[in-house]
Amino acid sequence: MRYLSGIFVFFAGLGLQWLWGMHFTLWGLFPNVLLVLTVAIAARSGPVAGQCYGFAWGLFLDVASAHVFGANALAFTIVGYGIGTLRRQMDVESLAPQLLFILLLTPGYLLFYGLTGSIFEHTFLWVGWKHFLLEPLFNCVVAPFGFEFVRKTIDF
Repeated sequence: MRYLSGIFVFFAGLGLQWLWGMHFTLWGLFPNVLLVLTVAIAARSGPVAGQCYGFAWGLFLDVASAHVFGANALAFTIVGYGIGTLRRQMDVESLAPQLLFILLLTPGYLLFYGLTGSIFEHTFLWVGWKHFLLEPLFNCVVAPFGFEFVRKTIDF
């Protein structure tokens, strides 16, 4: 049953990311559901699960993107490992640290993606100020639901 719930979370994340990005954008913005779910899984299950889900979801975003292939997979893997490792030192079960992690990781992820583009494409992949300033807030709105979804679905 554990594996089925893990597979369900994986495909539910893909479906939510696609659905929100295609149909429910606000000013061209939508939350990065896969980043939120990667943080939630790493905080709940540790670095190995966080890395595995993050890498697979990052590959999905890389296939859907027209830029540097592997940048999202690398970024999500680093996020999964970092949060999974920090979960023993910090309280990631309550709402305030969860929102703080998401609020700080989203701009870090966007900057990392841009820097990866500057290394491999020789141009900084800037998403724009609108995305850089508002996407962390969108992710914070979705974060409590993502953490609760992972808590109720995955029983690691």
